Parts: sequence; C-alpha cells; structure tokens
Amino acid sequence: MVDRKLVVAGAVAAVAVLAVGGIAGAMLLGGGGGTGTPTPDDADGSDDGGDGDSEPATPTATAAANATANGTATNGTGNGTATAFPTLTPTSVPTPTATATPTVTPTPTAVPTRTPILPRKFEEREIELELRRMINDWRRDNGLDPYREANGSLVKQINEMSLNHSRAMADRDELVYETHGLTVPQRYMAFKLLETCKFKKAGEHYIVSPHKQQFQVIDRSYIGRNYQDSGETVYHENETAVARDIFETWTGNRVYAEVLNYPNANRLGLGIEITEDNEVWVTGNICGSGDTSN
Repeated sequence: MVDRKLVVAGAVAAVAVLAVGGIAGAMLLGGGGGTGTPTPDDADGSDDGGDGDSEPATPTATAAANATANGTATNGTGNGTATAFPTLTPTSVPTPTATATPTVTPTPTAVPTRTPILPRKFEEREIELELRRMINDWRRDNGLDPYREANGSLVKQINEMSLNHSRAMADRDELVYETHGLTVPQRYMAFKLLETCKFKKAGEHYIVSPHKQQFQVIDRSYIGRNYQDSGETVYHENETAVARDIFETWTGNRVYAEVLNYPNANRLGLGIEITEDNEVWVTGNICGSGDTSN
C-alpha cells in the first residue's frame, strides 16, 4: 500500500522544480532586463483541490528583441531617436590666384657717348656768321629789316664789347649781366657806344636806350661734346648746330625776342668765346642809328 503522504510530497517537490526551472528559463530568454516579470499561476505549489497531476502555467516573457527600449533604436524604428546620417560638407577647392604678368619696362636707348672734339677744331667766327644769318632770317619773317653792316666799324666795336662780356662770364662760369663791375649801360658808356646806339621807338615818341631798356642777350651752350639739357643728352657736332641752339633759346624767350625785334635797331654785335671745356659763351648787343629825330 502506497503512502499517500509520500506521493503528495513528491508532487509538490516536482512542481517546485518546474517553477524554478521556468523562472530561470524566462530569465535566460528575456535577458533579465524586460519589463514583464514571469509569474506562475501557483507560486507556492498549492492548488485549489487538484490532485497534484496538473501542469503549472507556462510563464509569458516579452522578447528583448520586441521590447520598447528607452535608448536609441539600432534600426531607427523604435521609440528612441534615430541617429541622423551626417551631412557631408564638400571640401572647398581653393580658387587659384592668377599670377599677374609682369610689366616689362623697356630699356631706354642709350645715347652713344661721343669722343669730345678739341675746341680748337671749331671757329668762333663761323658760329657768329651762322647765328647772325638765322636772326636776320627771323627778322625778315617778322616783317623787319635785317641787321646790317656786319663788317662795318661800328659792328666791330659792338662785337668787341660783347666779347669782353662773354669772356668775363666764362671766367666766372656764370650767366650774368654785370661783369668787371659794370652794368649794361655802364659798359656801353665805357666803349663809347651809349649815345651812338640810342634810337627812337617806331611809332612812339620816346627814345630807347641802354639806361631804360634791355640791350643785351646772353647764353651758354656746348660744342663737340655731350652735355645734359632738360634731362636729355645733347651733342652739337659743328658750328651750325650750336648756332641753332643759341638762336632757339633767344627767340624762344619772350624778353630776349623783344630785344631782337626792335624795328629801329639796325645793328647787332655778337661776342663768342669757346673754352677748353668746349663751352660756348655768347653775348648779343643791339644798337640803333643814333638818330632820335624821327
């Protein structure tokens, strides 16, 4: 005869084993982190009058894969915030800077340096004749009579006075109107030309004289050598070239042009001095007929 108490005890023990095993299995399946905790229908192994042969209820567990997590869903479809795919910022390619084309500065054409010509190779008389010819042509173009009697005694006397002044300027290396302590009218007086060279101004009633008006023009140039003039290298190779330079200086100067443009001034003295340095010093002095009656 079977002992009923032993049978009942064994059934209770079996149910306990099954219950423990179910809990452990649920924990393994749910990873221990689910929100539903599996509850057996009869945790204490008792029933409501059963015979001990009934099976305990199988605990229900929520799979971790379907659980709603508070974290970020790996597939981007849960209640969590999906990780946004980063926006790719294109790498900017620097715009190449164009290299400026360098401006080529043209090389100035060098003026050939000429070998200086000895000053004794040039004639002061030739410069005088060429300069006188140019001035007379200029007066004709202006409707005036040319200066006359270039070889007369009066012109020779005026030439001597002019040359005296040119040599004094060369000695001082300076363009000046006064030399040897003499002003222009004092020089005319010293060479006994003051009264002789007066003249009446055309169309006017007053007398033109060295005391009141300018009777003298001066200049310096070079011959047979390079020299600088207004930043340019200049070379006069002969007497005509240097005479042209002096003529253009005098007629291009308003004051000097007026001196050479008197209608009643009928004689012109020229004094020209060429130095050992190829400098050309020039003085011009005008003279009238001395007739003041008309």
